[in-house]
Amino acid sequence: MFKVAVALILLVAVCHGQFGLPGGFSNKPELINTDFIQGLVVFAAEALSQSQNLFLRNLQVTAVQTQVVNGMNYKIGFTAQPTNAQLGSVTKCEVVVYVPINGKPNLSSSQCQTS
Repeated sequence: MFKVAVALILLVAVCHGQFGLPGGFSNKPELINTDFIQGLVVFAAEALSQSQNLFLRNLQVTAVQTQVVNGMNYKIGFTAQPTNAQLGSVTKCEVVVYVPINGKPNLSSSQCQTS
């Protein structure tokens, strides 16, 4: 009985490590350089320029995570140069873009810090 319990615990641990937390975000480094993610970052930067008066250039994606919902959430980390700040400043952002199954992307959340 003890061997069965240990085997079951190991199986759960392996599956949890391989597939991530159900309902949570999963790291997707293979998406960093895709045209689709680059397009979502441009979309997010345009939304930030309208909503927060934050104008960014030289967008560089640093991280991508996905979450399956009724559509897909993309949590994207990126760096950029703010056009309205001191020369040499870098802005780091983390945005969540919701992409519905048959609809337009929506910027769900954003967090940016310039240094």
